[in-house]
Amino acid sequence: MNEVEFDQLLADCSATLKTKQARLESHFGLSGMRRWFFDHHRGAIDFFAADGSRKVSFAVTPIGTYSSGQDSWKWAWANGHLEQPLRDKAAVFKELAERTDYDLFAEAEPIQADAGMAWELAALAVAHIDAIGCYRAPNRETWLFLALEQPLLD
Repeated sequence: MNEVEFDQLLADCSATLKTKQARLESHFGLSGMRRWFFDHHRGAIDFFAADGSRKVSFAVTPIGTYSSGQDSWKWAWANGHLEQPLRDKAAVFKELAERTDYDLFAEAEPIQADAGMAWELAALAVAHIDAIGCYRAPNRETWLFLALEQPLLD
């Protein structure tokens, strides 16, 4: 894939993610949730209302983490802080290296990135697995990007 094709892919995936995010917001109102909890064991994220009740849960595939303090991105499959089953699930994003001919998708070490690039990488990942959207889970200077797959039923 040449640079022009890659830029078009980024633009297309980013536009699609924007639409998916708007749909998620209209259906679930995630921005209005009081708190969230990423359950590493279940591979899910739960969202809670102000009264403490759980409103919705999604199965997730972790995409990667963005550090605003270091302006860097690290793929979830290379993140030793995540449990092995989640890293294994996230390994699907290595396929983007072959699809795009860009090695950054197979780079285990952190790469230089700004917040915009982090969202672009997340958009590509969401499109790659046809997820319904993405959640950027903040934790101090680090954002964990999670591909939201489907709402879970209790």
